[in-house]
Amino acid sequence: MQLERKSTMQVAAVLFAVLALSAAAPVQGREPSLEELEMEHLIEQASRAFENHDLSIEEISAGFHYRCLRAIGDTAFCECLVEKRPYILRFEQYIAISSRTKAELDYDTLSDYSKEIVNKAFLVREECVGR
Repeated sequence: MQLERKSTMQVAAVLFAVLALSAAAPVQGREPSLEELEMEHLIEQASRAFENHDLSIEEISAGFHYRCLRAIGDTAFCECLVEKRPYILRFEQYIAISSRTKAELDYDTLSDYSKEIVNKAFLVREECVGR
């Protein structure tokens, strides 16, 4: 069980690093924006934390809730996101996914597992906004 969880977390870390890099990649020869570079850096940090097993799910959820409240300020919305999001998503990763379209995420090129995470993030966003 522990080995399975480590493997799942490593796969998730790689997935989100790839999502971040693809989202921040230069489009048609343009240089990435400062925001894209910052997002890439944040997701790389989160991925390293997963790989090193420095963060538990509870710590990630607590950090997610705190960052959500600081950024959005809506307790009910943030609690909904914490409860319903894919458990491996940190707040920055959730924002990186949910603030882009499927086209911007190169959805068609993602693995089935990655598509599942993206779909869940979109569904959770819609459900929690409706609260």
